[in-house]
Amino acid sequence: MSAWPGAVWQSPWLRGIAEDARAGVEAAGSVRSLEKGERVFTLGEPADAFFVVGEGLVDVRAVRRGEQEPRILRRAVAGDALGEEAIVRAGMARAAEATCASRVVVAEVRVAVFRRAAERAGSTQASSLEEALRRAVARDVLRSSSLARALSERDVEALIAAAEHRSLARGEVLYASGDPGTHAYVVADGMVKVEDGEEGRAAIRAYLSRGDLVADGSLESGGAHDVTVAACGPAWVIALPREALRRIARRSPEAMADARRLVSKPPLPEATRHVMGDLWRFAEAGSMLVIDDEACVRCGHCASSCADAHDDGVSRLVRRGEKVVVRDAEDGAERALVIPGSCQHCKHPACMLDCPTGAIGRQVSGSAGAWSMTGGDPRGDVFVREDLCVGCGRCVTACPWGSVQMAPRAAPAKKSLPLVASADVAVKCDMCRDLGHGPACVSSCPVDAIVRIEPLAALAEVREAMAVHVPRRGLPARRAAWPWVLGAVAVAAAVARVQATTGALRMATGIVAGVVVVALAGYAVVKRTRLARGTSEVSRVRPHAIAHMALGTLALGIVAAHVGRHVAANAAGGLLVAFAMASASGIAAAIAYRVIPKALSRVERRARLPEDLAPRAKELDERAFGALTGRSEAMKAVYARWLAPYARAPLGALGLILGGRKLRDEEKRLRARVEGVLGARTATLDGLDDLLRLVVERRALRAQALLQGLLRVGLPVHVVAVAVTLALLVLHVALVTRGR
Repeated sequence: MSAWPGAVWQSPWLRGIAEDARAGVEAAGSVRSLEKGERVFTLGEPADAFFVVGEGLVDVRAVRRGEQEPRILRRAVAGDALGEEAIVRAGMARAAEATCASRVVVAEVRVAVFRRAAERAGSTQASSLEEALRRAVARDVLRSSSLARALSERDVEALIAAAEHRSLARGEVLYASGDPGTHAYVVADGMVKVEDGEEGRAAIRAYLSRGDLVADGSLESGGAHDVTVAACGPAWVIALPREALRRIARRSPEAMADARRLVSKPPLPEATRHVMGDLWRFAEAGSMLVIDDEACVRCGHCASSCADAHDDGVSRLVRRGEKVVVRDAEDGAERALVIPGSCQHCKHPACMLDCPTGAIGRQVSGSAGAWSMTGGDPRGDVFVREDLCVGCGRCVTACPWGSVQMAPRAAPAKKSLPLVASADVAVKCDMCRDLGHGPACVSSCPVDAIVRIEPLAALAEVREAMAVHVPRRGLPARRAAWPWVLGAVAVAAAVARVQATTGALRMATGIVAGVVVVALAGYAVVKRTRLARGTSEVSRVRPHAIAHMALGTLALGIVAAHVGRHVAANAAGGLLVAFAMASASGIAAAIAYRVIPKALSRVERRARLPEDLAPRAKELDERAFGALTGRSEAMKAVYARWLAPYARAPLGALGLILGGRKLRDEEKRLRARVEGVLGARTATLDGLDDLLRLVVERRALRAQALLQGLLRVGLPVHVVAVAVTLALLVLHVALVTRGR
């Protein structure tokens, strides 16, 4: 490898590196020769290295907060550094792109190696070099922030001289309401939330991300902060002295007001409160598994297919999860989604950063078998190399959403690395990358209810809050069965009019009917095995399910043509009765699968499995008892007279289902009943709203149990009826072939 250009080592950033340490820096990095128009790095790329220009000119561009098009922040010449943000936070995404304005030679400097080399020059020299790089980063951040319109280059330099860098952990408070207001802040990376108190409860006023100014009323008043700001996830902010910003605000009040637009933005619609309650999770997700709550039939086939797809038999997803209401980024339609427990392949995976052996890596774009433990593709899949995993469990505790679990380690076919391994190994969703097909959970769903999305591309609220510039890709539409079934109805009606009056025609219709019945039964084989899997990212079982319904409808016409108006009192007659039962149960199951999920979604606050309902009911009863403790006698009387009977009413669950109301509307209706009796005295009942919520959810649990039971009962009945039909079909064929 050729030596690095002299201009690189003479740059302020590397000049202090000792001669004996330079070889290590060169070996870990690389020298790249690029033509005009080529990019040194792109927006969103993982930042694990910075660059020093050896020859030529490089333009650094970024989209300034609040604008749509990128603009040039600066032009780097020989000796200048690029991509210095890598020095501040490992694994963060590039906030800008660097494009060659001429033929360019650049040296790539790996941050980890740079730090070790700088430390060999002495701690003072190391901190001096790192501080210089941080100042350079702060300069670019301020130039691309929402504050930029109010700043001259002189202002930028003055603020940088007084700026402080702060790194925040998830949930860490930047400042609390009532704290002295000494600084304002610019978010350099990550996300923070702005909260204030309403009636004793915290309410989120805004989410602020890269480039946003964090400044409340204390900027003008000079007093204490009037809101609380906390980090949604790992974040990095630049603290700016309040007095310096007040001078800028007096000189350019309009630009300053525009810079603070997100802080003063009104609360987001209540319909999306759950999404915005954890916006950082949705912004961080590279590939999030979501379930359409109004389409899911709770069959559990996604989880069982996931377990079946892996040799260890451990499912990488759990169907329990938060329920959120979102708007589709393409058409704005509201959708109710469940976020099950499954890896969301974060853009900055905490599990990967915490792994001590490098067992967790990210897929490299365009390379099926390639992976990287230092970044890879920021939208690539995150996976575990089990031969490197020592079962320490650090990834399990690092994941904010519990998407990594420990499972018994399979016996290795051979020893690949001499690591000391525990009996357990970390497992998580790997997108079925080594199994030759797309995600098994998605490809095996019979109703198109489960899919993987990138929230920034698919969810309107996330796009609006983050002001992102990624292409829209809305939520996938569920493939409709009714056109095919309706067509089959028309064909079946026409076929049924053909009466099998001759022996040959009767035999032909009988053979066709038998073949169709066997084909219908074959759907279960397709659904329950790996035959339906492929490389598609959508369900491959759904087309089979639609074909099953259409073919079943057509079978009614063929059987009617074969039988005519005569029902024999023998095996053939029994076969006809069994077929009728199979058809009726199948039709009932299809209707239930279409209607019940919507009703079930309406009475759910959170997706729960059947085994969760009884413990949840006990929990709600205990919480109601606790909520009454210490309350007034009037409140206890209201609970005993109205609320407790409401929760336990024998037909209450059925009324909730048939009423078609959402739980929040039901709470309002129940409150109106109490107010109708007590009038103005209702206002004196402390804790009434909490109890209303508990008793409505208690009734809703019974409704959920009823609806889930109806979903579960149809399929076993249908399967039994089909099994009886097949047995009688075999008997009928045997008797016919013997001439009986």
